[in-house]
Parts: sequence; C-alpha cells; structure tokens
Amino acid sequence: MRFITSKREYQEVYINNIKTYGNLFIYLKKKIPEDLFAVGIVVSKKVGNAVIRNRVKRRVKAFMRENVRQHPANLKLVIIAKPEAGTASWQEITSDLKLILRNK
Repeated sequence: MRFITSKREYQEVYINNIKTYGNLFIYLKKKIPEDLFAVGIVVSKKVGNAVIRNRVKRRVKAFMRENVRQHPANLKLVIIAKPEAGTASWQEITSDLKLILRNK
C-alpha cells in the first residue's frame, strides 16, 4: 500500500472513478492494471481548522495501515472527508471506512 501524493494521480482518479458514499466520507475508486493499492486523502477546510483536518487524515491513515491485509490490489482510492468527519469519533470513522473494504 502507498499513498497518492501527485496532482496527476488525484486527477486520474477524479476523472475515471466509481463513487461510493458513506456517512463521513466519499470514496472514489479506480481499477488499475498493476498489482498495487494506493490511497489519497482529501480533507477540505469545511471539515474544520488545521488541527481537526490533520486529525482526520491521521485517523484515516492509521486505519488503512492497520487493515493493510484487507485492501484489494489493483485499485486507487481517494477518500474525501465530509464536514461531519471533523467531529466523528474513532469508532465512527473506522465503521465508515470498513464500508469500503467490504465493497471491493
């Protein structure tokens, strides 16, 4: 697993994607031919100040690292946080993120 960092990769997923909606996040998935799982996290200022945005990003990254074995290969995933994610607990975030692992 690796994290998406370049603008080009984000745009690639934004243009050709399959959307899934959760309570706290919007998931954009794109199948790729390589045997790779890549994740990008987007948290806008609507979620909260910098401290809250960084907390949401850290929690998503921690969840992804803990559940690395359950990730599907050949997929690029962009996770977009909704404003509700800023006030959500760890349990709420993990239950919403488990949705994407079930819907491979």
